[in-house]
Amino acid sequence: MEWTKSSIETTCIGVEAVTGMLQVCGISGVEIVDHQERARYFADSTRTWDYTDESLLTADSTNAYIIFYVTNDQAGQDILQAIKSRIEDLKKDSELPDMGSLTIRHEHANDETWLHEWKNHFKPIKIGKVVVVPDWVDYAPNKGDVVFTIDPGSAFGTGQHQTTQLCIAALQDRTKPADKVLDIGCGSGILSIISLLLGAESVTAIDIDPAGAVAATKKNAGLNPINTSNITILSGDVITDKKARDAVGNEYDIVVANIVADVIIPLAPLVKHFIKPCGLFIASGIIDERLHDVIQAYTNAKFKVLAQQAMEGWHCIVGQYNA
Repeated sequence: MEWTKSSIETTCIGVEAVTGMLQVCGISGVEIVDHQERARYFADSTRTWDYTDESLLTADSTNAYIIFYVTNDQAGQDILQAIKSRIEDLKKDSELPDMGSLTIRHEHANDETWLHEWKNHFKPIKIGKVVVVPDWVDYAPNKGDVVFTIDPGSAFGTGQHQTTQLCIAALQDRTKPADKVLDIGCGSGILSIISLLLGAESVTAIDIDPAGAVAATKKNAGLNPINTSNITILSGDVITDKKARDAVGNEYDIVVANIVADVIIPLAPLVKHFIKPCGLFIASGIIDERLHDVIQAYTNAKFKVLAQQAMEGWHCIVGQYNA
């Protein structure tokens, strides 16, 4: 479908009036880009963040932008004409606060163009012997390649992030035939499915998302040469929900969690309920500033740190449980 993407430049205090005007014109969905509001949100001292880009903490503009779409046809043009007329009314209303320039800009947008532009940026990724391949690419494997095919449209993980790559590297170095693997926070099932491709006997994948992550994992499992009966996909929060912990079971050789430090730390003492003596706990999603905290959590939970790997400020820890 053909669309017109439009953007109205206003001020932070003008957002409410402009969005109200758009609703009157029949625009029910908008994207608001408000740099000051974003900066306030991330700077809120009541929140705890593992990682925040410094650029998000500074607001260098009082401007805000309201983005919306209309169909590229006569109906869409009629809506845009009505919006332009109402913008002129806003400019003339002296009782309103500073609304900024109220400049409106347009660009052409096409569903198919968006799709292909996104696909152009997603190429096969080689991590050791594992190759992550989007499902539209015809990849000719080299000898020894372990090919994992993914539908990145699931939007729960694509394998491109440093933390995922660190976990994949740790798994391929340590996964053995007959291993039972538990993947906590499975997302799109990347680590679960790769574990099976590397020779694990069975995998249990669990995520707090009861629909999206489960569906994405099932879909990606079907794209790969594995026995799907060897993967069990569950939903639940093993930290807060005893039923979820009971459903997961125990006697795992490897527990992997690619999450964030704030989840790994309370998770570490619970892993003993899932893992065999001398089993491995692989965790990633850890930034430089939280590395010491996670290592301390490992130590407190009786895990001996066997290895640490880092990539661009992110860390992965491999620990062995000493029962």
